[in-house]
Amino acid sequence: MDVNKKLSSLQEISKAELSKILTVNPLSKYVVLEPGIIRPLERVCGVKWLKANGVEKIFKLEETCPNFGNYPVFYMIFSKFVTFKQVVDQIRSQIDQENPMKNKFHVIVVPCYLFHFQEELEELGLYSIIKLHSLQWFPLHLDTGILSLELPCIYKSLFLQLDYKFLTPLSKALWKLFFVVGKPRFIVTLGEYSNKILSQIDLLIEDKGDSDRLESDFGSLIIIDRNMDYPSALLTPGTYSALLNEVYGVSTGICEYKEENGKEDGRLNPVVKKQPVNFTLDSNQDSVYADIKNRYFTEVTSVISALTKQLKTEKVHSKEMALDEIKRYVQTQLQATKSRKKFITNHLLAAETIINVLGPRYETQQEVEADILKNTNKSTNFSYLEESLCTEDDKFVSLRLFCLLCVTQKLNENEIKSFWRKFLHQFGYKYGLAYRYLINANFIPEASSTSGNLQAKIRLPKFVNREFYTNASKFKQIPPNPEKIDLKYPTCCSYVFGGSYIPLITQIASMLLNATPIDEIKTKLGGLGILNVRNDKGFPLQSRSVLIYLIGGATYAEIAACNLLETLTGAKIVVLSDRIVSGNDLMREMLS
Repeated sequence: MDVNKKLSSLQEISKAELSKILTVNPLSKYVVLEPGIIRPLERVCGVKWLKANGVEKIFKLEETCPNFGNYPVFYMIFSKFVTFKQVVDQIRSQIDQENPMKNKFHVIVVPCYLFHFQEELEELGLYSIIKLHSLQWFPLHLDTGILSLELPCIYKSLFLQLDYKFLTPLSKALWKLFFVVGKPRFIVTLGEYSNKILSQIDLLIEDKGDSDRLESDFGSLIIIDRNMDYPSALLTPGTYSALLNEVYGVSTGICEYKEENGKEDGRLNPVVKKQPVNFTLDSNQDSVYADIKNRYFTEVTSVISALTKQLKTEKVHSKEMALDEIKRYVQTQLQATKSRKKFITNHLLAAETIINVLGPRYETQQEVEADILKNTNKSTNFSYLEESLCTEDDKFVSLRLFCLLCVTQKLNENEIKSFWRKFLHQFGYKYGLAYRYLINANFIPEASSTSGNLQAKIRLPKFVNREFYTNASKFKQIPPNPEKIDLKYPTCCSYVFGGSYIPLITQIASMLLNATPIDEIKTKLGGLGILNVRNDKGFPLQSRSVLIYLIGGATYAEIAACNLLETLTGAKIVVLSDRIVSGNDLMREMLS
């Protein structure tokens, strides 16, 4: 079976696992869903499937709940204790303390329930009344070559809070996927968490078994931490799909925005009006999106314009048709034309919004970022950063540029303190705790101690210290002449950032596909962080296909770069991550 068909059918396995949980009570039941879980669940199963599996009614989790009567109730939430506590409190309000019904209340936790969930139930005397279930759905196939676990807060948990609790579900997701696609013979892991995940997969194989497939659909597997290549998430992207995520925010491959009248932000600043849109970022469903998703944005409007003219031509032609031609047109082409018209309208509105929201600062921002990547004009770049606090008045934009400068040009202690003081003054001291997250993520160093204790003055980094420009030069990530990159017909993966930068995952995949000697691969990658290379007689690659597992979120810009590499090399690349993110999403986690 074609690997794309396999990946798009993974939801059937997830359905079977959910069905097994729902049938622990065979009666007609109610389901209560946490709002954030609705979209991913729609990718797993629809309302029709739930109805066929005994679900009578579906509710959204709110502050208060209706009386469910004698119906069994299944709550479905993500692994977050605050949400779990809300569910428990709702259930307690409905329980007859003297004569509680058995097998009535169930809580399904995605991807798994945590130990302190059980502790909470034991302390409240509800352990036998509320049944806990873990559900880890298989990766969701969002589009050709894109798999996502759609798990929130993985970046925050691992990289900001330094909490390992989600390493096990991340490991299980890959181990379970091996039973479908086979385990690749050549594996590269880069980063602390990637190596821990590989170690946990080894334990799972030892304890629960391995895939019985002799050959994998993928010649190699790359597991890499998000912090190994922050610039790919922090830089302003140039492709259509990436800009959609920047401006609208894409959830589980769906771009939806409903018009909100008279909305202003909390600081009473004017908000640029966004056009209402609703479409799925799936090139198999939307032929217009398939054509423009990876194009550089300046080319998108001209493509949409050409498609609009084509529609007008069809309309004129249909007026001149004979009766039998009209009949044939209605039967075979009319529905497709209507769908195409709807797609074009949505993308036209989205493109207009992108221009309105990003237009004023887009070119200036890219020029500053280009200077940062060239390691020039540091003082000018820092001045622009401080000015942006007032001119942009957008906390995500400012913090994102600050993080990019920290990763690349390395700000000194006075510059860091100056920016942070102005940031808090501009956006509020409620964000003061984010300073600790910046340290944990290794964007900024721990403040030096004033005591005479030498050990207190030395900061041991959480991750290996990397010299950005040395490594970027080693991997040829920064093209010497960005202005010579053809953005209309690109042949260099740097086009996703206007010719300024090539994502690291693309360069690693390119090394594997071009059969770069293993010793050279180890030497180059070893300077970035903790590295592990496993070669079970699988190199040079027996199959020109690569599975990339990005821990902490992948971006649409990185995916577009991989798509171009596929075209240039004739290979197959699939990107898997816990979530598809933008730089704004990472900053939102930082400030939450």
